[in-house]
Amino acid sequence: MFSIRPKEESCTLTTGSQTHDCCTPQPNEKVACPQCNEKAKSVLGKTVEHLVTDKAKEKLTCFDGFYYCKTPSCEVVYFRNDEILTQDDMRVVVGLKDGVSPATICYCFDWTKEKIRAQLQERGETNAVEDIKAKMKNPGCSCEILNPSGRCCLGDNTKVIKALKRELGL
Repeated sequence: MFSIRPKEESCTLTTGSQTHDCCTPQPNEKVACPQCNEKAKSVLGKTVEHLVTDKAKEKLTCFDGFYYCKTPSCEVVYFRNDEILTQDDMRVVVGLKDGVSPATICYCFDWTKEKIRAQLQERGETNAVEDIKAKMKNPGCSCEILNPSGRCCLGDNTKVIKALKRELGL
């Protein structure tokens, strides 16, 4: 899959025939998405590498320097300069985007909007956040490579739960 040479020797990541510097600092600032103009956060190269299709990988010179657009109505998932990756370039369905199914919110422990909605309709409550927190401790999570944002999903889950409760009148 990939190999990393020891840091003292070289800090290069090789994937197939492509090589990029794994120590490239990730941008910290937010940048406007070229399609929707909403601010987007940087995402780690290993996140992009893990989640884009092999076909999309062939078009990229490296995986670093991308931003993640989480605007639900925007078709852009990742962008960097003039490079744009959409849902078609992804191995997973990006659950925060409008009209997708399943609408996954927690990629590590398989929590979807549909599953949360069903629990809320059935019981008036959901244990999604508690379940995720418990599983984060054991067995642990892999948000950096499984979640398209490359970040922890707890905030997104909380927002989704609040929105669904409002929608269901709870």
